[in-house]
Amino acid sequence: MLFRQLIQAAAFASAASAASAASEPDPAAEYDWASIVPSRDLEYHDCYDGFKCARLTVPLDWRNASDGRTVAIAMVKLPAVVPDDDPTFGGSIFLNPGGPGASGVDYAVKRASTTQKLLVDKPGVRHYEIVSFDPRGIGRTTPVTDCFRSNGFARTAWTLENHAKGPLSSGLGAISYGLGITRSFSIRCQQEEKKYGEAEGAMHFVNTPSVARDMVEMVDKIDELRKREAAKKQKQKPQRQGGDLEEESEDDADGEDDDEMQTELKKRGKEDKNDPIPRLQYIGYSYGTILGNYFASMYPGRVGRLVLDGVMDAMDYATGAGWTTNTADTDKMFKEFWKGCYGAGPNMCPFLKSDANPKAAQKRFWSWTEHLDSYPVAIYEPSGGLMALRGQDIRRIVGNALYNPIQDFQPLAIALYEGMAGNLSRLATWADLSIPKIGDTCGPKRNISLAPDFKEEGAMAITCGDGNDVVGRSIEWWQWYVEDQEAQSRLFGSHWSSIRFSCAGWPYRPSWAYRGPFASPKPNRQLYIDRPAAPLLFLSNRFDPVTPLRSARSMAESHAGSAVVVQETLGHCTFGSAPSKCTWKIVSDYFHHGTVPDKETVCPQDCGPWDKDCSAYKVLGRDDVSESSWKALYHLDEPPRLRRAPLGVE
Repeated sequence: MLFRQLIQAAAFASAASAASAASEPDPAAEYDWASIVPSRDLEYHDCYDGFKCARLTVPLDWRNASDGRTVAIAMVKLPAVVPDDDPTFGGSIFLNPGGPGASGVDYAVKRASTTQKLLVDKPGVRHYEIVSFDPRGIGRTTPVTDCFRSNGFARTAWTLENHAKGPLSSGLGAISYGLGITRSFSIRCQQEEKKYGEAEGAMHFVNTPSVARDMVEMVDKIDELRKREAAKKQKQKPQRQGGDLEEESEDDADGEDDDEMQTELKKRGKEDKNDPIPRLQYIGYSYGTILGNYFASMYPGRVGRLVLDGVMDAMDYATGAGWTTNTADTDKMFKEFWKGCYGAGPNMCPFLKSDANPKAAQKRFWSWTEHLDSYPVAIYEPSGGLMALRGQDIRRIVGNALYNPIQDFQPLAIALYEGMAGNLSRLATWADLSIPKIGDTCGPKRNISLAPDFKEEGAMAITCGDGNDVVGRSIEWWQWYVEDQEAQSRLFGSHWSSIRFSCAGWPYRPSWAYRGPFASPKPNRQLYIDRPAAPLLFLSNRFDPVTPLRSARSMAESHAGSAVVVQETLGHCTFGSAPSKCTWKIVSDYFHHGTVPDKETVCPQDCGPWDKDCSAYKVLGRDDVSESSWKALYHLDEPPRLRRAPLGVE
């Protein structure tokens, strides 16, 4: 078990509020979102460094006009490098970093500039503004899903208790006890909801269909704001002298013709090209491909350009047992790790000192982790932290490292080599990152002007609401589910089964459910009102640990005219896995022209995880993007970490 934070929390319990205050993020580093009054009309305010922020009011229940409750969506925009009325301005591109439950605001502040300069802009030809948002229930959007807002210490205790039960694959006892923990968590959520009445009932409206409808509203409000600003500029222009009355009468006559044209266009099912319907331009990563898939399926006539990178099977996500196809390539990718390590030579791969070949190293790895499952290794640190490191903990560390090979593969090789030789200190540090830090958990944290933490209940509200109800399933059913996951991935199956298991006691069912079909009609460049303006573009790495290539191919078949680009890379999602000028050009051309490759296209990577210095900055030598932003894109400036969002790029 991991007891470090629990011991620390007890030691500091008498000074909890002081510890919390000392460890909270500096409010000066976070924008004061509370200073923005939510509005039904989009109103941007200067924020962060060169960004614009807004809080847009939308209905809590889109399908019940009599329900007066609302949601205030936190939106952020990085303006284009040209004004809106410049002929090269290409409109807004929305970003979603996945999760479920990750903050779009956080992602945009860190990555929007790199995305803009690298992936979408064509200098002098087409320039875009980048928009993102915290989905309902998440981050700075209110009301927020938070089941521990009145007692952060209880969150740490619950996290440790959940870890201490052991992996679900360890037997019926772990499943049985885990079911009890999930039910107690649900009771906690219901109690907190009653205590803070402003959020009561919100859990029923957090899932993906409502967020897809929110995006329709955001697209419309951006269009309305742009038209208001254009009209304001037009009024400010100097009036021409003479002839005004004659020109007005001509305009009136044209207006009658316009009305007739609008009627005729509607009969034909087409838009008026002079006043087109606002459409979404979007890049979604990981779970963001689910959100994009829902949007395209529910609102095909509002699709402008959709790029879905790191694709999850939407039918598997929304129906059946759920989340059963994600790890199809995980173990294959782990084998690629060993091959790459041995190919990199002894300076980068210490296993050449101890094992004759990759197969021998892998065999020793599996024997070692299975031994640790039965005989966990005790770790003691001078600070008083205690840890019992199990084989399942090691496998989870490795599975998480597969997300970001450029960041993690080289240090992972060293950590595994040391661990298998008896020195587990480096791996223990990686495992410890899965537990909240003391400063993040003591005392309430409800101020939206402080940077929000990722909360499991936000992810649960989305995941459990979108999928079939699994409350009340038997211990035997869950045993089958875990075994099925492990049969697919020996490395990550047990951990992956815990995602769906978190819904075993979830008490909220969605007000609005969508189970498919996940499909869209053939696009039409003539802007038919019920069809996408362009086909969808799906991106996938050759080996992705949690969104396999076959899912991208399957989803592309359901959206007429779409195409798949395969990047010869290891990792989760193409953009943050490795630099590829080929992939980036296809995406940039797609946003500009709205066309996709005629058939499945393969793009090489420009460097990989075993190269001495692999970054887009080095590959392209771009002067307009700083080296620090490249490092941030590939998390090279961060320590190895365990992910709390299974389908996110952050």
